[in-house]
Amino acid sequence: MPRRYKKILVCITEDWFALSHFKPLMRTLVELADEVVVVARSSGRMGEIEALGCRTVDFDFRRSSLRPLAQADVVRRLSRLIAAERPDVVHAIAMQMLVVASLATRIAPVPHTVLHLTGLGFVGISEGRAARLIRPLALRVLAGTLQRQGSWLLAENPDDVAFLRDGGANPGERLTILGGAGIDETEFPAQPLPGNPVPVAAFVGRMIRSKGVDVLVEAQRMLAARGIPLEVSLYGKTDDDNPEGVPRAEIEGWTRQGGVTWHGHVSDIRDVWARSDIAVLPAITREGLPRSVLEAAASARPLIVTDVPGCRHVVRRDIDGLIVPPADPVALADALARLAGDAALRARMGACARERVLSGFTISHVTAGIREAYGRLGAMA
Repeated sequence: MPRRYKKILVCITEDWFALSHFKPLMRTLVELADEVVVVARSSGRMGEIEALGCRTVDFDFRRSSLRPLAQADVVRRLSRLIAAERPDVVHAIAMQMLVVASLATRIAPVPHTVLHLTGLGFVGISEGRAARLIRPLALRVLAGTLQRQGSWLLAENPDDVAFLRDGGANPGERLTILGGAGIDETEFPAQPLPGNPVPVAAFVGRMIRSKGVDVLVEAQRMLAARGIPLEVSLYGKTDDDNPEGVPRAEIEGWTRQGGVTWHGHVSDIRDVWARSDIAVLPAITREGLPRSVLEAAASARPLIVTDVPGCRHVVRRDIDGLIVPPADPVALADALARLAGDAALRARMGACARERVLSGFTISHVTAGIREAYGRLGAMA
């Protein structure tokens, strides 16, 4: 069994993000520590985190700001909090938190730091001027943390690990690759295809351009022009804090043209897959390990994804689904047409997708990896 820690401090941008993706992580950490403190910005859901056995601290990480002075203030405030809490471990989740926590623990050192990489984020993937300036600095900061003996990297796909290593941030053997956040295969059972008279392709995710949602809409328009019937359903909210967010007015314009429906945020994703024939995530840039894809796969839905890190780590070409080039609406339209026109292929690929999830992407797989990582980390004390 891993050693028992006195206190683990978890840093994550938002309480809703912790609840949507990291309940299994928080439950596991509660088993490993006398106290788990979750530091996040509150949207009114901190009580749900506390119900998991954690203490919470409302903290504004200013996710939408890249201004150096604003981030310097975040680092200072976080370092003071760390010094006051005196945790055994600081567990930082997602790219912005990895950088901020790395800087804060230089000011307020801790015995152990866990960097939990869930994708490279805006700084890692954007080709904008600000991101290109910040990226080498961020990698240098992460490299300093990963050189410490008491550090550990949790990642969700090997491509992201390679990106860090190429940038000089090498964890060596202090590394665990997890199957995403973990899927409860009983919560997401295999569902029969709905038998819609017109096939429905569903996208689940934030309405941001890096997810390729605008490319999907363009592909649907191409299919309509060819006379191929296909409905596209979009599930997810806008993200005003993200520079790549699609404005609400633009999304509403898509729906007025027909063939595209925007449902906004939904609380029960299982109902999405009960209503849908195909799952599609046409990401333009790299992903960590998309939870929406894993949930669709667990529900036995065939997958269409792009050939980018994270997506290609889950989907086996022509087995679980189809893989197309990013930012290519013609290729995406062809893939959608292929699955829309072949119900037997949809059923066969959906069954294989379910088997893929059961082979290494369930909660039990992920929590076993977390326990092993913390056990090996504790052995370094």
